[in-house]
Amino acid sequence: MGMIKCTECGKEMSDKAAVCPNCGCPIEDIRAKLGQIEAEREEKQKAKEEEKKAKEIAAEAKKQRQEEARKAVTPEMKKKRIILAAAGGVAAVVIGICAWYFGVKVPHDKAYQAYLAEVQVHEETAKTCNESIGQYNEKAKEVIAANDELEAAITSAQELVDCGETPYEGAKITTLSNSIKDARNNEAATPELMEIIPENPADPDMEKAGKSDIEAATAALISDDEQNNNLAKKAMTEMEGLSVPDYSGYINTLNTQSKELEDSYAIQKQITAPSEDWVITRLGRVADVANIAPVTEENDPNGNLNKPGGYTSTVFFGTPLLGTEGLTGDVLIDEGTSGGGAVETYATVEDAESRNSYLGSFDGSILASGSHTVLGTMVVRTSNDLKASQQETLTNAIIEAMTSLE
Repeated sequence: MGMIKCTECGKEMSDKAAVCPNCGCPIEDIRAKLGQIEAEREEKQKAKEEEKKAKEIAAEAKKQRQEEARKAVTPEMKKKRIILAAAGGVAAVVIGICAWYFGVKVPHDKAYQAYLAEVQVHEETAKTCNESIGQYNEKAKEVIAANDELEAAITSAQELVDCGETPYEGAKITTLSNSIKDARNNEAATPELMEIIPENPADPDMEKAGKSDIEAATAALISDDEQNNNLAKKAMTEMEGLSVPDYSGYINTLNTQSKELEDSYAIQKQITAPSEDWVITRLGRVADVANIAPVTEENDPNGNLNKPGGYTSTVFFGTPLLGTEGLTGDVLIDEGTSGGGAVETYATVEDAESRNSYLGSFDGSILASGSHTVLGTMVVRTSNDLKASQQETLTNAIIEAMTSLE
């Protein structure tokens, strides 16, 4: 009993079985299929052997032809072949040289010459562009310098406004602040300076570069030329649009008002808790103020000297307007403000305001003691015996003496 392989499922089976025990394929179908496979195999093998034999016959024939051709070549033919081969070699070299010269060197040299020409054009466009940029920058610098000068005046004035000090005239701060705002609103936009462009001289290594690299460099220069021309036009257009502003009016106003505010701060400082000697000196400048008598703790009529909330000094004075110019010392102090007037000095503005309000409570009554005005931390008083116009004139003269910075 032999074993065969089922052509359907590939399992081995007995060649005596009627069907494949694995897939049930009939033995007749399996044998027929196996016979067909064997026939195809034998046919392929036969075809291979025939092909091999044909190749062997062809190779033998080729060998014979080559041998016959070799035997047929004469010395003359060999010499001719050598000459022809040499000529062909020379021709190949000449053709190669011509191909290199006309196909490589000439185009390369033309490209390099075009590059050098474009370098010169580029230098000219760069020069022209830089001249335009230079003109623009010069005018832009004038605008920037003018803006810087205005900004310096604005900054200085703003620092003065923000210093935290108290001016004698509060409106001075408002006035200067409004002038600062006006100056800023009228400040021209600050232009930006343009950068000078490089002129890019010829690259010494470009002659050794390849044609494509040279052409790329030339194209880049041409592109730069276009940009430079556009930049030159832009510079000239923007220069024509620039106008150097005249800020002299704003600067003069800021400087003048800053000086006025500085003076106002200084005035407020000197009328804030001044010394007794300073008050006496300033009263001495008033034409209608005669003899002066400062109070002491021994002759203080109110007994408030240097007490909390009280005055730090009081200076009484006589006046020819009332014929009291001859009164002096304790006699003048005993007369009080009736003799001409007094300047009471307090430590704070609040204390001076409080004193002024107290005196105001008697205005219009038989206890009225005359005019009274707060100046810094002082209360300037004039006699009730003076006419209203005399009180006002004398008060203004005292205020002028006290607020003078000279």
